Amino acid sequence: MDKVKHFFELKEQWKAASEEEKGRIDGEIAALLDSLDNDEQKQLAAAVSDDLQNIHQGVEALNRTFSARKMMASVLPFISVSALAKTYFGKSASWFYQRLNGNVVHGKPVSFTEEELAKLSRALNDVAAQLQRAAAAVAY
Repeated sequence: MDKVKHFFELKEQWKAASEEEKGRIDGEIAALLDSLDNDEQKQLAAAVSDDLQNIHQGVEALNRTFSARKMMASVLPFISVSALAKTYFGKSASWFYQRLNGNVVHGKPVSFTEEELAKLSRALNDVAAQLQRAAAAVAY
């Protein structure tokens, strides 16, 4: 078995393990690391670096999602999320709320992409402009 792949399998086992099992898995990981030659060490270092970058990107996406959710909390009761999602994204309200709340979909947390956040910003600006026009119309 590929040692790098085996390392990540052990990592996943460790995350789901009880405290007692973690000790056993720690030993397996230590033995695996001791058995690596120079090329395998380089391969593992690169794979761990990629894994950390993916984790970092996931954390950044969650931060963007929580920021968007926090900023929208005061306006959500006044707008139709269903209409917003359908009109501006061509998606369902469920899709929108999954991203807004950082839900796990197909085993992965989802969030708005940078492009979707930009589209959301434009959508909210458009809704704001429509509300301003409506407010001006009823003021007379």
